[in-house]
Amino acid sequence: MANGNKEVSLFWVVLGAAIIVAVNKTLKWLLAGTLLAPMIGGLGPTAGIYAFVALLAFLSFFGGGLLIGLMSPGETIREPAYAAVIAIILNGVVDFLTLEGEPGVTYFIGVAIMAGIGFLFALAGAYVGEKFQGETTDKMRERGEFGR
Repeated sequence: MANGNKEVSLFWVVLGAAIIVAVNKTLKWLLAGTLLAPMIGGLGPTAGIYAFVALLAFLSFFGGGLLIGLMSPGETIREPAYAAVIAIILNGVVDFLTLEGEPGVTYFIGVAIMAGIGFLFALAGAYVGEKFQGETTDKMRERGEFGR
């Protein structure tokens, strides 16, 4: 569609959510042992944990959006952003189910804030990924610049 109002691809939303969840869980597993303690030691317990979570969010959501932007045909900017929100909800449910004790209202506020931040990071990553991908016949076709 030439006006940029193309339909959202459910395939890329689902694949994007799976990629973001996998990257997030893998990075958390790989980096927690080496970075979390020094970050807490240098920044204090609260700031260190927030800094570690922010680093994971950037790597997971921006990186996931970048991968989807690079891999997907045509313009797929919105799909990684929607995928990030789904990934955060999935991560939030898993964390909620494995949480020890009763979560407070701050837990749910944190999930909501992360959904917004993840959305923006994934949107930015998808934009950069689309730029790296460059012009494709799928993109030109969507804009009406190429034969159908």
